[in-house]
Amino acid sequence: MKIFAWLIAISLTANILLAGWWMKNHSIFPQLPQAAPSKTTQASVSDSGTVPAASPVPELTNQLAAVTWRDLQTDDLKELIRRLRTVGCPEGIIQDIICGDVDRLFESRLRATWPEDNQARPYWKVQHWDAAESRKSRERFHQRREVQKEKSDMLVSLLGVDPEKELRKAEGQPDFPSGLNSQLDYLPEAKRDAVQKCLDAFNDKMQDFYDRNRGFWDGQSRAEQKQLQDQEMQGLAQILTPDELRQFELRNSQLASQLSFDLRGLSLNEQQYAAIYDIRKKYGDSIYNWSDEDNPPDVAGQIEQNKKNMDGEIAAALGPDLGKQYQRDQDYSYRQLASLAVRNDLPAGTADKIYDDKDAAEQAVKQVQNDPTLTPQQRQAALQQIRTETQNTIKQALGDKSYKRYLRSGGWWINNLAPMPPPGRS
Repeated sequence: MKIFAWLIAISLTANILLAGWWMKNHSIFPQLPQAAPSKTTQASVSDSGTVPAASPVPELTNQLAAVTWRDLQTDDLKELIRRLRTVGCPEGIIQDIICGDVDRLFESRLRATWPEDNQARPYWKVQHWDAAESRKSRERFHQRREVQKEKSDMLVSLLGVDPEKELRKAEGQPDFPSGLNSQLDYLPEAKRDAVQKCLDAFNDKMQDFYDRNRGFWDGQSRAEQKQLQDQEMQGLAQILTPDELRQFELRNSQLASQLSFDLRGLSLNEQQYAAIYDIRKKYGDSIYNWSDEDNPPDVAGQIEQNKKNMDGEIAAALGPDLGKQYQRDQDYSYRQLASLAVRNDLPAGTADKIYDDKDAAEQAVKQVQNDPTLTPQQRQAALQQIRTETQNTIKQALGDKSYKRYLRSGGWWINNLAPMPPPGRS
């Protein structure tokens, strides 16, 4: 029995020695000519932005072997990706590692484009507008976007995709900060860079225009602004198809910006919005009575008629209910009332009910004022009764606190229902 035990021990020892000899001569990454092991995983990129040529490493054998990070580490990011995939590293982790390395590679360049971002500003110093500083900021913005694009291109060359860009898409964010958010997403990706360059050139011209204008608006300023906007559309027309250009107008034109404010109280579908856009575009500036122009009565009257015609066309295009809502939403007092109702959690429809009461009260006032059978005293008493009843109705709908707020912001019309006669008159 003792002899048998010794034979087993000798056999096991021999097998262990043989296994050690095999592992030494059959490592997972045999010693082949390659760069010395790196101390970090940061990528090294040539001045031209290309990645160094990879050092070949054989495929894994089917034998088990212990692999450490030191075995996988290399400055060549393409080679690092290959090694990580070879040992079965999940693709998501590979992307995280490579994105981290590329981030570190570009971090200093991004920081250098706008060093003031990393400097604390004294809280007591007020920022003042400066034309030269404004131009400098635009240049830095363009530089930062170019570096971001270069970084994205490198990730695509390494991984076949820019994971950070895909994440931004999933979150509904723009490819790169551009001031247009996702407004160019509808365009073919091949056209976006060209469109962005055209917009950058236009925005620079507009900024120079604002620098010269300094907030002063007159007929000449508006004409110059319109000329610049026409140049923008002409430039875009060289890149985009007619349908793409129209989509751009609906999203990004000056009129689109104005409509985003004017229509904020309405819920429209795409067709309704486009219909309003086309009507507003048709009337253009003919609905505005600019304060710097001393228009004669007939011209001022035509401007008011243009606006009335335009509102009528829009209301007809939207239908009775939505058209009525549109007309109300153009009234400052209604917008104030709607905001007050939302802010104070009043029941739905409160603003519309009060606005109906406003219409009814104003119609009643007109009837009283146009009634030739009333004496001045009777007329004043009737107007005062309309005002008192209207006050009670609206105060009941809003509550005392909200009613007082409404009188200060939009509810001025209530006092106008029955203006108090001058002192000394009955």
